[in-house]
Amino acid sequence: MANSDRIIGLTSELDEGGKGLRFDVINSKGETIPAFAVCFDGQYFAYMNRCGHIAVQLDYMPGEFFADDGQTLICATHGAEYAPDTGACLGGPCYGVGLEPIDIIVNNNQIELAADGYQLFVKK
Repeated sequence: MANSDRIIGLTSELDEGGKGLRFDVINSKGETIPAFAVCFDGQYFAYMNRCGHIAVQLDYMPGEFFADDGQTLICATHGAEYAPDTGACLGGPCYGVGLEPIDIIVNNNQIELAADGYQLFVKK
């Protein structure tokens, strides 16, 4: 059964190799950090929304994380490219520093945070 305070969104809100889903998490220090989830190769992945080069958000428009070919995640500011399934740096100014993953699970078409030290930030 889904834990409603950990639900990020629905799988239908993500497009394969396209539109992603933005959300915020709270870390163990109480800091609110932007994050995102994407669908790639029929699977779902989530990462902190910050480039490995400099901590700026990747998307050029809300939810737009993929390069035009839908095969890599790209930082709109620096052009650094990342593997959507691992977050590994593939090229550009990320200098081998990948994206920080966030563990998620899919349960009945709902994307949820896994118990990995983060809480979902709910805007009130």
